[in-house]
Amino acid sequence: MEITGCRFTVYPACDNFAEIILGSLGRVDTSKVEANTDHMSTVYRGKQIHVLDCAKAVMVYAHRKEGCTVAHFTFSKNRSSNDSPEGKVVFLMAADDIPCNAASAKIGDFYCYSKVSLYPLGESGYIEHIDAMVKLAEKHGLKPKAAHYVTMLEGSANALFNFFDEALSQAAKNLSHFVLEASVSINSPSTKNLAR
Repeated sequence: MEITGCRFTVYPACDNFAEIILGSLGRVDTSKVEANTDHMSTVYRGKQIHVLDCAKAVMVYAHRKEGCTVAHFTFSKNRSSNDSPEGKVVFLMAADDIPCNAASAKIGDFYCYSKVSLYPLGESGYIEHIDAMVKLAEKHGLKPKAAHYVTMLEGSANALFNFFDEALSQAAKNLSHFVLEASVSINSPSTKNLAR
């Protein structure tokens, strides 16, 4: 059993950021994931399709056309079936594959910039797995560019999350333990000085 986990923090660049963050989290239908929010971030855990659905929905609800929104995601997979004291995650792994958040589909309207890093833990040949991730980003039209410690991506947010979905599946198939980190920026004012 492979439990997908995502710890994330979202940063709307506006004065009422706290209201927007809490309001966005409250609007997400988390009935098919385990959800926990602390003073630093939120964790969603369960089936991959539902974890990504909820993460996308948060960004849709948090983003404002007039401002910039940034989010940081840490994804991983855990094969342990005895990972939750309440057993809730194990129960939720039996959920169907129908996403709960229609809002998550609207993320395709956003153009975004992202930096991603794959950490294949305990793997001597880790470079080949990172190279495979870069090729996957190319497949999704995300224009990957190498940079110190990260790979820079840009394109539609929908393409980015489709990449996350396939990258997580690919990594889980080929790695026993890994972490995929990503920072995503929508409507950043700094992009006006960057050529697409």
